Amino acid sequence: MTSEDTDSRHITKKSTGSVLARQWIFYLVKRIGILLIVLLAVSILTFSVTRFAGTPLYAAVGVYSTDEMIAERKEKMGLNKPLWEQYTSYVSGLMRGNLGSSRRTFTPVRDEIADRLPATAELVIFAVGLSILWAVPLGAFAAFRPRGWADRIGSSLGQIGVSVPSFWLGLLFIYLLYYLLGALPAPFGRLGGADPPVSVTGFYTIDALLAGDLGLFGEAVRYLIMPALTLSFTSSPPIFSVTRSAVSTVLGSQFVEAARSYGIPRRAIKFRHVAPNAAPPVINIVAMTFGYLIGGAVLVEVVFSWPGIGTYAVQAMDFSDYDPVLGVVLLSATIYVVVYFLADLLQFLLDPRLRE
Repeated sequence: MTSEDTDSRHITKKSTGSVLARQWIFYLVKRIGILLIVLLAVSILTFSVTRFAGTPLYAAVGVYSTDEMIAERKEKMGLNKPLWEQYTSYVSGLMRGNLGSSRRTFTPVRDEIADRLPATAELVIFAVGLSILWAVPLGAFAAFRPRGWADRIGSSLGQIGVSVPSFWLGLLFIYLLYYLLGALPAPFGRLGGADPPVSVTGFYTIDALLAGDLGLFGEAVRYLIMPALTLSFTSSPPIFSVTRSAVSTVLGSQFVEAARSYGIPRRAIKFRHVAPNAAPPVINIVAMTFGYLIGGAVLVEVVFSWPGIGTYAVQAMDFSDYDPVLGVVLLSATIYVVVYFLADLLQFLLDPRLRE
């Protein structure tokens, strides 16, 4: 090999690396811009709710207040300033983590959400994990053998999961698994009346393992099963459908047909060609499901007395306590767009077609 060939290869590698770097930078800038626009829209929406749908002034002073009290409180809350100044103060407060205070407990909303978010996150992670365990393999089998047993079972479960309300399914699980069979504990929160483990992560299962208490770990899992099954059953149909569609599309592609014609074993085709190319849309729908369930598990949390952010928002609404509700809305929207952003980056990394 001559020195000219070596130099040309080095030049080619450098140019390829610079092109990939430019693609990554352009993609990151574009996605971060979209992320910021969405978060800005969410902040404008929540600010508009507090100012136009119902001013926070009368919620703070009450209905039996004098004009002097109203004027003093209005100046203190900054409601006598122009709207753009109020919005600027609102956004700067959000950037500092100031979500207001609860009028019911007189505690900062940020602290109360921080206490309850691990409960919702643990439930959602467990539910999405259950969905992945059955929906992804069943969707792949359904794509490999259309109209087979996997296709029929997955389609039937998907239709039921889409049609049945989550709260009704939760009540049905309580009746069957707790009342009739006695296989699972009563739906009274995360551990019933038992003492929780020492908080490290806020996830009772992980904290119990860190404490070396396998009995408490098993009890935490038993309390998780029914609400996680309910969420999994109602949120897994999209994962099944997208998996089946993605695998079917890859199976019908030209490079898979070429691999078959070359006599490559079916197992190698499945794991080397089909799985990597079908993975990006599946990752995308799993991320969307996770982000949706963070704020969409409200009914299931209420049915099972689960002390998450959904139950917190419902309890706040019962007392017309708006700051906690808006805090939960802001947090849920932020988690959704951030998770979707991370899934987009992973999809860009896995799918070379997006880098063309």
